[in-house]
Amino acid sequence: MKNILAFGEVMLRLCPQHYKMLDQTDTLDMSYSGTGLNILSGLARNGVQTSLLTVLPENPVGHAAAASIRKLGVQDNHLIFKGGHIGTYLLEMGYGNRPSQVTYLNRSESAFCTTEISDGQMQAALSGVDLVHICGIALSTSKIGRENALRLAKMTTAMSIPLCFDFNYRMSLVKPEERSSLIADYKQILNEANIVIGGKKDLTLLLEMPFDEEHESLADLYQRFVHDYDLTYFCGTEKSAQGYFKLVRGFLADKENIVFSDDKVVTTYDRIGTGDAFAAGIIQGLIDQCSLQETVDFAIISTQLAHTTYGDSPILTKSFIQEKMKYDDLDVMR
Repeated sequence: MKNILAFGEVMLRLCPQHYKMLDQTDTLDMSYSGTGLNILSGLARNGVQTSLLTVLPENPVGHAAAASIRKLGVQDNHLIFKGGHIGTYLLEMGYGNRPSQVTYLNRSESAFCTTEISDGQMQAALSGVDLVHICGIALSTSKIGRENALRLAKMTTAMSIPLCFDFNYRMSLVKPEERSSLIADYKQILNEANIVIGGKKDLTLLLEMPFDEEHESLADLYQRFVHDYDLTYFCGTEKSAQGYFKLVRGFLADKENIVFSDDKVVTTYDRIGTGDAFAAGIIQGLIDQCSLQETVDFAIISTQLAHTTYGDSPILTKSFIQEKMKYDDLDVMR
């Protein structure tokens, strides 16, 4: 895999400085973010060719977003400019016992969520691509976004291109009356996928897979999911706590085996985008043809370190992560 395409929304992130709440500030830091963009930026830092298929507003905000995409090393030749609105979210970063809080502003009316992408535009974006990533949030935000994602997934399969699908289910974005049709569409796109990123809640709460914790392990549940949907890989992260310490570990399963990383203590500076760092780490490991264990170990260190950096997009290189893997207690790299 040398050329990775992602399909997903690019959003404007507005964040008060110094862990303040919105009603404590009149200054907001501005950046651009989105699951697909975050994953691509992590890969681009390691020399992987990446491109993004998305829709941005035809105005200075949209072109500023495009400039940010280029700055992250992601190719901009499949950006579509139409409409006048970009999805926006305000992030009040948590501190200590106070969790972070995200507020979306009129996301369903963004250019991405209201623009139908043509078959020709999709085919052009898929030309020469080795892997496609589709973010599941696109299924939740609007009918048009969902139809675009499903059509792209079918086209990807028809062209024999592997598809990576990230559940990224957001309950707050889904109306109760739309949930059953959304589940059906999730199952449809899962049947097209080769690699899936998710976890226990996605399988038991969204897909409603039966799971008896007294008689079945999580590993068995994950393996059953891989076989039910004929996947090549299924991966994700699991969180836990030990006293005051918050822990995260990763898993990676194929049809024959499932491996887990060690639990890693996380110290959080900015939590948003840490799951995207894990996904980028998994894809990087597959590109490098690493073993399952090497891949998940690399991805979980990428996640752990992403908690310590500001912004949604992974910014640490493969060599930095590998050095941390060798020397876990390293204080200074010289």
